[in-house]
Amino acid sequence: MVLFVTGICGKGCFYCPLSASRKDKDVIYADEVPIKNDLEIILECKAIDAEGTGITGGDPLIKARRTLKYVRLLKREFGREHHIHLYTNGMFAERDVLKQLKDAGLDEIRFHPSREFWGRIAAAKEIGMYAGAELPAIPGEEEKIKEFVKYLKEIKADFLNLNQLEFSPENAIQLKQRGHSLEKGEMSAVMGSEETAINIIKWAKTEGIPFPIHYCPSYVKDSIQTKKRLLRRARNVRRPYEEISGDGLVGRVVIKTDSGNPRDLRRKLHEFAGIPLYALGVSEDGRSLEMHRKFLETAKRFLKDATFEYVQSYPTFFREKFAGFPC
Repeated sequence: MVLFVTGICGKGCFYCPLSASRKDKDVIYADEVPIKNDLEIILECKAIDAEGTGITGGDPLIKARRTLKYVRLLKREFGREHHIHLYTNGMFAERDVLKQLKDAGLDEIRFHPSREFWGRIAAAKEIGMYAGAELPAIPGEEEKIKEFVKYLKEIKADFLNLNQLEFSPENAIQLKQRGHSLEKGEMSAVMGSEETAINIIKWAKTEGIPFPIHYCPSYVKDSIQTKKRLLRRARNVRRPYEEISGDGLVGRVVIKTDSGNPRDLRRKLHEFAGIPLYALGVSEDGRSLEMHRKFLETAKRFLKDATFEYVQSYPTFFREKFAGFPC
């Protein structure tokens, strides 16, 4: 699960991909679910069968008390084996806060610091935390990254994660102003970012850097991480009349007609057409009847004036529509 603790950061990176609904706003989300209480966090964790949580923002340590509460909550609810890692720019990672995080059960901390806060990673290591860094592989900044890698080696950091730099609606202007463009054939990957990451890894190998350096391409997030989360969530939250696609979408037939109230039609389709009640439902807005696809022909014979559409949605909190096909 991704636990977004706050959108407030204080750093202002030009490549920040946060949407306007989150950036610089003190809001809380568990994956796509807006959070109002602790129970909603636990329910989302269970909905996706989460084996761990990544705490992010903004910078979670701007709201250190809130973050500590959530670390303790997740460990108490799901046990010590529920792995929790946290992202921070280091600005607010004072030693006493780091100590509290360790004592609360935080398993891993990932820093993305400007030079003035590099020492916060050393402080985390000194108190016994599993600590490293995570940053985008920005084309043209290989030498800066190499200098940072040498520092991480010096303080005996545990890892470095390099992410492929990505275009988003929120950062596109900033990236273009700095001369960046899309990689050929890609939807979001920045040209030269993957090459930068690979060059760093090859250099680190020749230099004998002792800790692992991982590279995460942009497609991994969409085609693997997000897809797997959607599939797990779909299995837990799908309605009895919904099918799950290989991409983690949920599909059902949506029936619209002026012949009667959807609730009355549901009862009639059950009583007179023999469609099981579990295969029928009413949309959240109460305006449409929803049904399992395998009973489509039966419903068509019974509802001559109705329109039928096969709708696929994401199995998320808001059930965003992905596609619809007349049937």
